[in-house]
Amino acid sequence: MSFGQLTIETKYNPPEGFERIYNDGYSKFLRQFPLKKNNIVKFFDGRNKYNNNIWDAVFDYDIGKGNLHQCADAVLYMRANFLYKQGLTENLQYNFVSGFTANYLGYLTHYYKIEGNEVSPVSRNNILKDNPETLKKWLRQVYSYANTWSIDEYDSSPVNILDIKPGDFFIESNPPPGIGHAINVVDVAVNSTTKKKIFMLSQSYMPAQETHILINPENGGVWYTLDEFKDIQTPEWSFTVNQLKRFKN
Repeated sequence: MSFGQLTIETKYNPPEGFERIYNDGYSKFLRQFPLKKNNIVKFFDGRNKYNNNIWDAVFDYDIGKGNLHQCADAVLYMRANFLYKQGLTENLQYNFVSGFTANYLGYLTHYYKIEGNEVSPVSRNNILKDNPETLKKWLRQVYSYANTWSIDEYDSSPVNILDIKPGDFFIESNPPPGIGHAINVVDVAVNSTTKKKIFMLSQSYMPAQETHILINPENGGVWYTLDEFKDIQTPEWSFTVNQLKRFKN
């Protein structure tokens, strides 16, 4: 992290009495991911999104030119980006809606032949180089054929709301072509006395747009208070406490 870089860690301090206790690699990765200085959310086509008390900060990364990087894709991207930078490419895999497991290392030697709901890996004539550009190409394939339902159905497991930690996500899904939504938990702080937790959320949305840290409609800040019996109301969607999930690997 370069000097002066705007991140969750440098921009936001937990409220008095709370501290960040999660210092595993993914938690720190999320807290230290660069934020944009101009705080403008761009759609995939370059238009600006109107901020009607929706977000307080924007993650700084390229979402591509197509209408692909939506809500589920932002959740997929953060985990994939972390795994790749950690050299954990063997863990880079997601399931398509069809149930096909798309593995990054396999993508280097095989492309995906897609006919209806059937996906077949076909050997490439020229093996792709393992580099960030190839990762982007693979992720565009994942964005195209995975969604909230496939993440919910195949790639994740339920988490008790009291065990919430950075990297978890709230997800609502319905069988295709049903509409759903997913948002990432990007920071969690704990009160050292009461052990109560607060958390921070981020989302992309439709049409494809840059990922942004959500404002809590109840208090106008970025921290959400954990209440195990109360729905989570965000500016553009609401979730139940039973919709918290975690990636299986």
